[in-house]
Amino acid sequence: MNLSPPALALVLVIGVVWPCLYLLGITKRWGILVPLFLMILASTMAVPRDWADRVLPTVWLGVQSRRSEIFLGAGVAALLMVAAQFSRLSGKRLSIAGLLLVGIGIYSALLRLHHGGPADGFQSLIFAVCTLVPLLVVAPLAMDHPADARGLVRCIAIVNAVWVMMCAVQFMVNSSYLSQGNQFRFVGLLGNPQHAGVLISFFAVSNLWLLLNDRRKFVRIIYTGLLGANLIMLIWTGSRTGMGMSLIGFAGVMYTRLGRSILFLPIVVIIAYVGFKAVVSVTGLNIGSERLTTLEDTRSAAWMTLVSVGMESPLFGAGTDEAERSENSWLYAFASYGIGMLFLTIVLTMVAGLEFLKAVRARASLPLDERRVMDLSLGMIAMYFAGAVLEGYMISRVSGALPFFMIFSGMMVMMTRYSVLNRAGEWGFERYEDDEQYEDDEHLPTMAY
Repeated sequence: MNLSPPALALVLVIGVVWPCLYLLGITKRWGILVPLFLMILASTMAVPRDWADRVLPTVWLGVQSRRSEIFLGAGVAALLMVAAQFSRLSGKRLSIAGLLLVGIGIYSALLRLHHGGPADGFQSLIFAVCTLVPLLVVAPLAMDHPADARGLVRCIAIVNAVWVMMCAVQFMVNSSYLSQGNQFRFVGLLGNPQHAGVLISFFAVSNLWLLLNDRRKFVRIIYTGLLGANLIMLIWTGSRTGMGMSLIGFAGVMYTRLGRSILFLPIVVIIAYVGFKAVVSVTGLNIGSERLTTLEDTRSAAWMTLVSVGMESPLFGAGTDEAERSENSWLYAFASYGIGMLFLTIVLTMVAGLEFLKAVRARASLPLDERRVMDLSLGMIAMYFAGAVLEGYMISRVSGALPFFMIFSGMMVMMTRYSVLNRAGEWGFERYEDDEQYEDDEHLPTMAY
């Protein structure tokens, strides 16, 4: 693997720090966050290509070209940690929608036996099991109490900070590799501005939630800066999908909290505006942000193509490489893997919808802080399916949206369970054990399973 000096430095830092944290956390509640960090980071990258499908020699190419291997390696490490902590899953519930997504990954792997041959099929099967299973149990393992949700979201923020740093380094070396097409739309470390917009929307909503809910006041300036950076990049992508998803997530996060913390938002907006103008000034490029307000239909033709491809091979599909387009998750599933995959994705949507409605009913019986955790989970799941209407990431084995769905669907089910216990009067108000990270919280309830 040929690494540039910045990429080599990043690999060395992670190569030293990550194993140490992994070994320290092998039996700890927070331990699962260590491989999760690497899985999310790998999902934020792809091989960078221009419109002529030529690989771009970016600063991070050596890392970007190994994203599947990194994702799989981190998944195996997470699976080993799940095995070590399996007893901690006792009494905790898994998301049925998350289980269905695991089934979709296995089903697509089996169909790859037909499309790509035995080697491709068996490799995909191993990949699906080793990555989707640990993602399914991340929330139950990392959460013994609703307050533990902050640790999960902080992990996302750390990944976001590393990703922004990597983009900033690339910007300083050669900013043209961060954009694509004649409108110079931002792609970041991915290969498509739409994919970048989807990813950034999840990052932005996570940072907004931390800005409003993290009790460690000294880190709020970091969340403010990250949120501002995300908004700059989101505008630069020109992605209406990403912008719409962000608005859905922001609405969810702020549904029950419009207190004095809202005063941070003007600061974020000002930083985003000044930063965006600086990007335009430094690069001298026409960023193409006017796409955010255009009413141009860029999806209907793609949807018709997906239907046409699917109808040519309705039982097994044409395979992902031959589907031609991917601008809708359900139609992309049909075109790639046939009617069976379409059925599974529809069932997934319906089950997730039922879990969503159950969570909406449950949130009313949660205390205020826990209700805010539920609002974040609901917002993230709503974002995922809203974006799936316009992007085909639901059946992708590595995508920026995948970890977020698995994390927050699990979190939503956990919070629903806490609501049931709350109504049953099974909450105590003892000091939360092993809570150094909650030293500013005074009365955190513990759960009785």
